[in-house]
Amino acid sequence: MKRILYLDAFAGISGDMFVGALLDLGVELETVRRDVASLNLEGFEIRADKVTRQGLMGTKFAVQDLSTGRNVDDVAVHGHVHRSLSEIRRIIGESNLPPEVATDAIAVFEIIGRAEALVHGVGVEEVHFHEVGALDTIVDIVAATSALRRLKVDEVVCSPIHVGSGTLRCSHGVLPIPAPATLEILQGIPIYSTDVRGELATPTGAALLKHCCTRFGPLPPLMVEAIGYGAGTREIGIPNLLRATVGSLIAIN
Repeated sequence: MKRILYLDAFAGISGDMFVGALLDLGVELETVRRDVASLNLEGFEIRADKVTRQGLMGTKFAVQDLSTGRNVDDVAVHGHVHRSLSEIRRIIGESNLPPEVATDAIAVFEIIGRAEALVHGVGVEEVHFHEVGALDTIVDIVAATSALRRLKVDEVVCSPIHVGSGTLRCSHGVLPIPAPATLEILQGIPIYSTDVRGELATPTGAALLKHCCTRFGPLPPLMVEAIGYGAGTREIGIPNLLRATVGSLIAIN
């Protein structure tokens, strides 16, 4: 019987929400931690904590700087770490990741790289990733692809994506939401916006969906096995959660 992961992106999608949702479903944190450790990057640890968002419980995945005790994504926006796609390929290629996890992770970065190159009018190898090359995003993508492989599903399906509204400030200045690279990645995928302000769909989250999902639409008919919630960082007026449902596909007469 076909096993499906259905993602309900009613509050958007980011890398940490994706990982948190799969951990909440029951993927072992220690397995993901071993894969991340094989990158041979230093100065951080990964955490998964239970939190509430608008009264609903979920798992918050975070990359924490050991020297400051702060989450790495709190400072990534300042662009202190810039990495090229070639360097990211090297870091992943020299790791001891399972081959399928490494292949998935590089593919996700290449999706982001192509989108960034297109919207900024440069070659892919000229892209220096700024936010998306920062440590937290490398870890988020590797953790996400690791967790998804360990979940052992046959197909990933996602709802239309709530992208948020307004503007955001990044290394390129003030940009509309969804950010240009995010919108580029989401071509061909159903999206929508409401009056919820802020960036709900990030380039990392969009690229993970682009790579992993075979289709987008309503919840297919499932015999539900497990439900998980991955928490975002901010309070946004609706539960800042990505809901993940795993079940076996069933026939409806």
